Amino acid sequence: MFKCFVFLSLLSISLFSANHIFAQTHEINRLESGLPLVKDSLKYVDVLNRIAMLSHMDYRDSCKFYARKAKAIAIRLNYSKGIADASNCEAIANVSVNNYLSAKYFNEALRIYKSINDQENVCQVLMNIGLLMDVDKDEKAALRYIYQAYDKSKSLKHDSIRSLIISNIMSVDQNLSQKKLAQLLQEGRAIAEKYKDERLLLFYEGARGMQLYNAGEKQKGIAIQTKILHKADSLGLQNTKVEAYIGLGDTFLDSENAEIGLDYYKKGLDTSRKYGYPELYLLFAERLYNFYKSHNQKDSAYYYMSLLLDKRDIISKVTNKSGYNYMNFALNENENKQLKLKENSSLKIIALLGCLFALSVALLFLIYRSLRIKRQYGEVQHELHETALKQNTELQQTNHFNTMLISVIAHDIRQPFSTIVMLSSVFNTDVDLLTEQEKLEIMAELSETSQKSLSFMDGLLEWIKSQKSGFKYQPSRLLLNELIAEANSFFKIAQAKKNIQLVMDIPVQTAVLAHQHMLLFIIRNVLNNATRYSPAEGIIHISSYSKDQQIVIAIKDQGPGMSQDKVDQLFKSNASDWENTNDQGAGLALSISYEMALMMGIKIYATSKIGDGTTFYISRIQKDLA
Repeated sequence: MFKCFVFLSLLSISLFSANHIFAQTHEINRLESGLPLVKDSLKYVDVLNRIAMLSHMDYRDSCKFYARKAKAIAIRLNYSKGIADASNCEAIANVSVNNYLSAKYFNEALRIYKSINDQENVCQVLMNIGLLMDVDKDEKAALRYIYQAYDKSKSLKHDSIRSLIISNIMSVDQNLSQKKLAQLLQEGRAIAEKYKDERLLLFYEGARGMQLYNAGEKQKGIAIQTKILHKADSLGLQNTKVEAYIGLGDTFLDSENAEIGLDYYKKGLDTSRKYGYPELYLLFAERLYNFYKSHNQKDSAYYYMSLLLDKRDIISKVTNKSGYNYMNFALNENENKQLKLKENSSLKIIALLGCLFALSVALLFLIYRSLRIKRQYGEVQHELHETALKQNTELQQTNHFNTMLISVIAHDIRQPFSTIVMLSSVFNTDVDLLTEQEKLEIMAELSETSQKSLSFMDGLLEWIKSQKSGFKYQPSRLLLNELIAEANSFFKIAQAKKNIQLVMDIPVQTAVLAHQHMLLFIIRNVLNNATRYSPAEGIIHISSYSKDQQIVIAIKDQGPGMSQDKVDQLFKSNASDWENTNDQGAGLALSISYEMALMMGIKIYATSKIGDGTTFYISRIQKDLA
């Protein structure tokens, strides 16, 4: 819990300038009111950047506004430090909203600070880049940048930034021993006390409180966190107040006092939304969703899941609109040195050519050098072209994946919601004609369909997770009859309307080893097609048999059947034309089912004849021998 608290505090403290803060709201108001009195243009830029830096802790939109205004004036005046300060503020304002732009602006600021030998701000930006790497889950790169900032800060005369860097090391480096952690806490706190840095003092006091809590002195730990909350509120430190909500929420939930803990989470969520802290907003929403889901409170879980999805969708749209690639700007020190060497080499070549221009002997050397440079330029152009092609391919694959996902959701989620709408309509319009038993049956059907819809979304999310790196396939023991019954629950009403009979020919205790949500997704999509294309009074026959310690499932319908050409294209992502419908979701769902089957080592295929129905086979499923 200590590591979690330190990391959350880090988000607000670290991405900040080396200057300490006292009553920031008062200072913002003082600076804004004094702007019309500033006559010196460079000082005017400095004041705008100072307001932007202070504003990011409360209102990030204000931070962006003042930073852009300062940057426009600084560019016009060719004021390098003003440009760098504004770029740093722009980068901070975009953290967790658009990390691509943050990386661009951080590296722009770092380049300028190095060129004007501003070592204090060089340490600050190196630290901030490290934190951005940590947000992107690259701990190794994050530590490299943060420790580089730590080493550089040793030689600073004004070393207030060092206290910030130490707090980052405490948070990011998960391999610190307790002894080293205590040493860093003592060192960082001493620097914060020297500069009377209220925000960092609150951070280190919070860290001490968590140490007491984890050591068994829980009441003392909670009292310290409560004191921090009131202190942050009195100083106008909104972000620190939000972090106190996190710490108190965690401790009360850990103490099994869920009502108080959840109340702190909800206060933190509202404050994060009000002041524009997307990373903290997502954290609160996710924790509330996980709590209500684990306690089977579906309505509350749905609500906070919708908040999560809405916020992530907004962040995704902003990122896609920017079009920046993070790796284009997160340059390491070696790459920067190579670029500098190339620049110096070009200048030397120009000077040499000027000196040898009048010498006929040097003409051959000039030609040789020109040809060599041309060849190198061609190689660089080729590499750039290959990189552009690769990025374009990745973008096309991402767009293809998103298109498939949207189509599957639009197709497969329609069925349960259609069921819910139909049952609700019967209940609302014919309520006086229904018996109490019929009402109870309708409500039970609504509850079951809603629960199955959530299960379907879990399966779809599991597939999305499988498309990302780090997915690990973990099978579980499943009773086949129960699994098929659950998969068919979405289609019972549609089958009843067409008088379709579902015949199960599977031994009762047949059990398999597979991934529950993936196998459910596959069977559900096969049953969806079988139900759709079976005629009235038709039969869907499901059977299974063992083969070499494996299970084969056969699902046969009495539909119109397909030609062999359409069967061959069935599991490809563009194979929607076999359905003779404009709905592409089912074809894409079968393609996804095919991918899921490959992940589990399962084979899915179909046989069909026109006029003689279609049979889907799901084979190579590992049989549970227990």
